[in-house]
Amino acid sequence: MPKEDETRDLERAEEYEQTIARATAIGKNKMELSTGLIIAARYADKLRRVALVAFSKMVPKDIIIRDISELNKQLYDVIVNQMKIDKLDVIRILVDAEYDEQNQKLVFSNVRIIRYLTEEQCSKKYEEVNKQLEEYKKKYEELSRQVEEFKEKIRQVEEALKALT
Repeated sequence: MPKEDETRDLERAEEYEQTIARATAIGKNKMELSTGLIIAARYADKLRRVALVAFSKMVPKDIIIRDISELNKQLYDVIVNQMKIDKLDVIRILVDAEYDEQNQKLVFSNVRIIRYLTEEQCSKKYEEVNKQLEEYKKKYEELSRQVEEFKEKIRQVEEALKALT
C-alpha cells in the first residue's frame, strides 16, 4: 500500500476514534468491527480505518494493515462474485477480530455482510414473489383437480372389481 494511503488512513482513524466508535470489545484482544452503513465501493477503506482505531494501541499498524488487506481480498470475492452486490449498494460489514500475540496476526471470524435494499428494490422483489406465488397457486389447483380425478377413477375401478366378485 502506498505510504500516502497509509498516512491518510491513520489520520482518518484518529479522527474516527474521536468521533465514532465502530468497534466493540468482546474479550481480551478481541473486538467486533463494524463498518456502519456504507456504499459497497468504500468497504475496504472503512474496515481498515475501523481496525486501525480498534487495535492501534495493542497491535503494530503494519500487522493491522497486512491482515485487513487479506480480509478485504476475501470480502471482495464474496461481495462482488458471490453476493453480486453493486458498488453503490448500501451494506454493513461486521466481523470479529482477535489479535493472536503468539503468531502476531489478526484472526477474523463470524464475518457478516448485511445488504440493504431500497424501497424500489423491495417492491420489485415483492412483485416477483407475488407472481411466483400465483403460478404456484395455479399449479396447486391443477394438481388438486388431477388428484380428484384419480380418486374418482380409483373409486370406479373398485366398484368394477366389486361387481366382478
